Amino acid sequence: MASLLAAVPPWLVLAGLLGVINAAACFMLIGRRVSRLAWYAALGVFAACLGQVVGAAIQAPEPLKIGDLNVLAASVAACSVVVVARVAGL
Repeated sequence: MASLLAAVPPWLVLAGLLGVINAAACFMLIGRRVSRLAWYAALGVFAACLGQVVGAAIQAPEPLKIGDLNVLAASVAACSVVVVARVAGL
């Protein structure tokens, strides 16, 4: 298990955790069924990781940074993807 985590960059782990936190917060605001919470969390993890990569690529502003993680880019991406998924019917 330790060798598996050693291959993963720290920003990816932090982005995943931030994605789950943001997805849970969005679920509390706009979610309907508890059975969909796992889908929200999975979308949040994916979106936060993708938001971090895109934010680094376009050199987005970094008002809050934890290590290599741009918290603003990851949070905005996670919340926006979860909201779009909710509007689409998830």
